[in-house]
Amino acid sequence: MDKRYKTKNRVYAVIMIGVLAILVYMVSRKNDGGMWFNDQKQIAVLPLEGEINSSRQWISTLNKFAENKRVAGILIPINSPGGQVAPSQEIYHAIRRVRDTGDKPIFVSMASVAASGGYYAALGADSIFANAGTLTGSIGVIMQFPIYSDLMEKIGVGMRTVKSQAFKDAGSPFREMNPAEKAYFQELIDDVYAQFTEVVSKERGLDEINMLSLANGRVFTGRQAQKSGLIDVVGTFEDARQVLCGVAGLPANSPLLYPTEPRRSWWTILKDDVSSALPGWESSSSLQLQYRIPY
Repeated sequence: MDKRYKTKNRVYAVIMIGVLAILVYMVSRKNDGGMWFNDQKQIAVLPLEGEINSSRQWISTLNKFAENKRVAGILIPINSPGGQVAPSQEIYHAIRRVRDTGDKPIFVSMASVAASGGYYAALGADSIFANAGTLTGSIGVIMQFPIYSDLMEKIGVGMRTVKSQAFKDAGSPFREMNPAEKAYFQELIDDVYAQFTEVVSKERGLDEINMLSLANGRVFTGRQAQKSGLIDVVGTFEDARQVLCGVAGLPANSPLLYPTEPRRSWWTILKDDVSSALPGWESSSSLQLQYRIPY
């Protein structure tokens, strides 16, 4: 009796292990962004939206799509006014790396706005689509400094600063900026601006004369940008999708693969709500180099 009981338990254990293995496999396939037991090739869609203040999670998802054998091409809808310099540069380099080292075509489709850092990121793609009314361009760098000195004087509050060297408190909101500090920050801006224009010139094949007229901070409509050589095609997201399917060797109605939505903790939800109400509240410094339209 004991022997038969043990045998029956072993059978149940084997069945349970088998079921668990199947469930783990199905979940892993689902988390990989695909449908269970579906090996049909797909176009992956990875939106880039809002201000660009970080890049790590976005690039991680891009790399997963690039390594996914079921992904035949990647389409990036951009709806962003730009943002901080370093994350914009990192996203551009990540897109370019997929373009240059992988076997998957990667397209950008611009929505309402893809300006400054949003445009910078788009430069890494094989082809850039924009709607006729998209706002893009805004090639430039901005750094803004609040000044509280007049307000503090009115309410009788001052700030005493002890510093190691002359530029340690450059940009302080508690006093006016002196000429040496203005020159110092202008030098920073000029260097980061040169980095932007060098990438635009290289990726879009624009000479120095064209760059002078295009890289002065102006925004352009999609139609203007196409005439100036800043983008490739005036077209919708669906236009970009169909062309990408053709380049990737897929039917025009091939399914789209979107990233899975990450679970948000209560702290993330609270932080996002406060950020939307008080922009910049979580910033540790007002000194931010930004590829961003100033409104």
